[in-house]
Amino acid sequence: MGNLNKVEVQSLKAQVLQEIKNYILNTGLSEGDKLPTERAFTEMYGVSRSVVREALSYLEHTGVIETVQGRGTVIKAPDITHLLEGFLFSFQVANGSKKDLLSLRIIFECAAIEEIVNLNRDISQLKLIVEEDVTNHFENDKAFHQAILKSSGNVLFEQLSSVIQSYFYHAEEEGDLIDYTHTNDVHRQIVKAIESKDAPLAKSILTEHLSK
Repeated sequence: MGNLNKVEVQSLKAQVLQEIKNYILNTGLSEGDKLPTERAFTEMYGVSRSVVREALSYLEHTGVIETVQGRGTVIKAPDITHLLEGFLFSFQVANGSKKDLLSLRIIFECAAIEEIVNLNRDISQLKLIVEEDVTNHFENDKAFHQAILKSSGNVLFEQLSSVIQSYFYHAEEEGDLIDYTHTNDVHRQIVKAIESKDAPLAKSILTEHLSK
């Protein structure tokens, strides 16, 4: 390749990374499918093995691919939680507003309610949770909100919100005591509204509940 300066090397890495992404998309690879070897990519793009290795390392770090013993490099199932964890940590370091994160959480959960109602999703888990003994108040509350997201059938809602919610529940553990009897009553109201196919009411109750 000759003597490349730092900018040219970085540009080459970015180009190869994009080429590999294009390869994955154009060949229709999906979860569990195997990628070509480092050597094969090296020959494809006429670059050094180290450049290919760095591009693949980036894709592995961001959760797109993984190395499986005896199989090589394969496409992973979609999972963006670790990316969001990095974002949330940066957000906290920058003293980001908890109010902004709360708004995001409410958007996700309200959208999940819309999908549950519009797509007639199964809410048996939600109904079960609100009728459980709430001795373990904290876990009951967490399970309820996770069940809203899971019941939507939207994997991204569940992955995105699980990380955001973990931030709020951690803060609550360190903060004021919560009236869980009232909380569970509100949860019942949300479930009743969903069961009645009244998404606007369910979202209104949820929004007011989380905004307090």
